[in-house]
Amino acid sequence: MGRRYARVIADVVGYASTRHGVLSAAELSALGISIDQREHLVTHGLLVGVHRGVWAVAALPTSLPARCRAISLADGRAFVTGRAAGALWELRRVGRPDPIEVRVPHFAHSLAGPGIRLRRCNALDPRDVVVRPDGIRLASPPRLAFDLAAVLPALDLESVVEQMVDRRWCTIPTLIDTGRRLAHPARPGSTRFVQVLGSRPAWLAPVDSHLELLLFDALRRAGVAELARQHRLELPGGWAIHGDIAVPRLRWLIAVDHVTWHGGRVDAQRDKQNDRQAGVLGWRVDRVTDEDLQRRFDATVDELLAIHRRLRQEVAS
Repeated sequence: MGRRYARVIADVVGYASTRHGVLSAAELSALGISIDQREHLVTHGLLVGVHRGVWAVAALPTSLPARCRAISLADGRAFVTGRAAGALWELRRVGRPDPIEVRVPHFAHSLAGPGIRLRRCNALDPRDVVVRPDGIRLASPPRLAFDLAAVLPALDLESVVEQMVDRRWCTIPTLIDTGRRLAHPARPGSTRFVQVLGSRPAWLAPVDSHLELLLFDALRRAGVAELARQHRLELPGGWAIHGDIAVPRLRWLIAVDHVTWHGGRVDAQRDKQNDRQAGVLGWRVDRVTDEDLQRRFDATVDELLAIHRRLRQEVAS
């Protein structure tokens, strides 16, 4: 394209490389790129049209953030939700982010196209949107939890809610208020969202992983009463531990050891010391690993249920 375009190309690529390779007409104009120069870049294949008024730099890779940024630039009312938003928030259990689900008002058509699923709704509130520094417009955690109820099974939705609360992105009362605001018989996921939130006490501490949630749910369904999560126990040494799962009446803690958290010698020594300290107070600690839960889940649950029965008999005698 000649030397006179070398600086133009450098400016465009340099700017776009920090924004997932996607630019809007306004951003090109702010870089000093004229309409004629822009059309020249398009004609020679450097810029590829993505949506009306939005282009991608052909030399840069296409990614989920790039596609979401292009959507956000194309329509300032739209925001990414569903599995794609879950992936960008790095949530577990959300599945593949294709197609990208986008919340738009009714009768909005500017974003229709392959790889995009429009979810039209006029209940769009500024509190439902988070704008990232890179310009991507995402569903806020409470709104995302509500929208995911339309595509996730109840247990996966519960796991997502636990992760959001554990990360302190929102609270159970906030999620309940979101349900009150958005739930409607004609709105997909409303019933599941209300049921999942309605079955969870607001005071219950969040679990740290999906495996803990699966184990807690299995014990609860098997009839283990008075289960608690992240139960705080003050130890004689002057510090406190938080049992992943506990039955305080039986003085029983279940610790779920994850390789990334409990795999080193220092962690193992600390855990053993904590277990001894709990024993001084008359508490029993049973440890299971993620491998136990991944490879022999039912057998591990049966073992814990057998321990639970024996502890109940000891208390009753």
